[in-house]
This record gives sequence, C-alpha cells and structure tokens, in this order.
Amino acid sequence: MSEAADHEVPARRGTFVEHAAVYAAVGASASADLLRFPPEGSTPFADELRLGSGADRFLTASNVLMTWGAQRSIGIEVLDVQPGDDSQYAGVLFDADGTPEVSPEADVRYGPDGEAFLTAGTTATLRHPGGSAERKVRVVYVTDEPRRAGFALGTADEAGVIGETAYVVEHREDDTVWAIARGFYWAPASGLFGLKARAAIKLAAKEAVQQLAALAPGAVPGDSAAPDSKSE
Repeated sequence: MSEAADHEVPARRGTFVEHAAVYAAVGASASADLLRFPPEGSTPFADELRLGSGADRFLTASNVLMTWGAQRSIGIEVLDVQPGDDSQYAGVLFDADGTPEVSPEADVRYGPDGEAFLTAGTTATLRHPGGSAERKVRVVYVTDEPRRAGFALGTADEAGVIGETAYVVEHREDDTVWAIARGFYWAPASGLFGLKARAAIKLAAKEAVQQLAALAPGAVPGDSAAPDSKSE
C-alpha cells in the first residue's frame, strides 16, 4: 500500500445532483494504471486477499460483496439506501482494459436472502461503529462479468477523506478466487495537513482493506493481515 502524501482537495465538479460524488476523476479506480498515474493530487492504494478457489467460492463471495456484506462485516451500518435512478445518474461501466462504456439499463439481481444487488447510482449513508462518523456515498460503477463482480463507492460529502474505493471479486484462470480493494483519496476538506492528513488517508485505505476479510472463509472481521494478503 502506498504511503499517504499531503495533497490539496480538488474542486467540486461544476454540475452534480444531491448525494453525487464530490470529486473529479469519477470512475478512475477502474484504471489499470491507477497506482502509476492516479488522479492529480490523490494518493492511490491497492490490496488483495485470496479467498480460496472454485466457482462456488466466487459465487458466495460475490453475493456477500454485492449486498453490502463487506461494509457490514466491520460494523458499518448501511442506512438510507436509495437504488440508482437511471434518469438522473446512469453510472460508469468499464471494459477489461479500463475503457469507459455506455451503461445499459440496470438489471436488478438479488442475493440468496432476497436483498437487491448494488447498481450504479445507488446512494447510501454509512454509519461507522459507535456512531462517531457518517458518510454519504454513491455507487459510481458496477462490474458484472462471468468471472469478475464488484462496485466502486465514491464519497458524496466532505465529512472526511474524499475519493473512491473499488471492491472486486475475481475468479482467475488458475481457478483461484481473490478479493481486491483499490482506490484513491485526497485529504479531508476540513483543513488537515501534513501528518494528520496522511494519517486520515492511510486509515481510510486500511478500513477498505479490512472489509475484504468478510469475503474470506473463516476470516475474522477487521483482520487485514491475512496470510494470503498482498499489498501494492
């Protein structure tokens, strides 16, 4: 995981709707070159955790991921969920090379417990353990492929670090299944500088990686130091 740096927060986009992302470069977490060429002024990160192998493991992990399971695993409450409105926000889709594509009409799927899968444009409020912090987020894109599933959350307020986090499950050619967290952050708009700004970014990245543990069989929620974890 790359070390945080002290950077300025980018200006809010000129046009947006309520609960929209509040940063530039929306969807950049899907870029294959994210770690080498992150959005200007941001700090990128990436980490992955081996979950096991086989189609069943991929399907189970995908169902958990696409119904907020990774967030809930570390005690985050998911509140005020509003499905995406295609007339207002169609989201962003990317091909295997990270090239943006036109988003088709959303096809809602459901997990085994009947909860709807996340779709592009979905908004929610995430309340962190202890009720100490709440963040508004928007699903800026989803990945729905035969061997890859996931989504990216973009911040929709300025109550903390600003940026985007992608959560993806991959069923690779060697039959192994991996969970991936990657994204980029800017320091909070509250005026934190230097060490405090870097600490805030590093903590946000660590929390994203901790959520991968929910997708691993037998994992203890919050344990990001799993034996098969890899950082970039």
